[in-house]
Amino acid sequence: MSSQNANNAEPVESVVHTENLTLDEQFKNVCADIQKISGTARHLQLTVKELQRHVKNACKPKKVKKHTVMHDPMTVSPELLKYLKQSPGTKMTKSETMKAVSGIIKSTGLQNEENKRQFTPDKKLAKILNMSPIKSITFVELNKYLSHHFSPA
Repeated sequence: MSSQNANNAEPVESVVHTENLTLDEQFKNVCADIQKISGTARHLQLTVKELQRHVKNACKPKKVKKHTVMHDPMTVSPELLKYLKQSPGTKMTKSETMKAVSGIIKSTGLQNEENKRQFTPDKKLAKILNMSPIKSITFVELNKYLSHHFSPA
């Protein structure tokens, strides 16, 4: 025990009182010290993990939204602008145009009742979409049919 005292391996308070304690009590004291050490080690591990998480988040590059053509104002054909009741020469993004056309489709009741994702264009819309045999299409396909109405600004 005296060699451990010289190396400061044990806490001072448990070493001072070991001469008056039984072996059982000494073992209990050592076990209690070990539990304190393991509790401290767990706390340090959790602290290190949290610190790693903060460092990882701090080092991540900021996400920049991709710029797509859908968000650029474009020149829209006069026929489509007339259908949307917009003044000639109005520049709109593709997404704004899609929302406007979808709104007109919903308000005029062209959606299929059993499948709301599909609609059947009326004669006026079919002419704008260049759809010679009128068929039922989905809102996703609408972009394909409207693409010829857009040109870069």
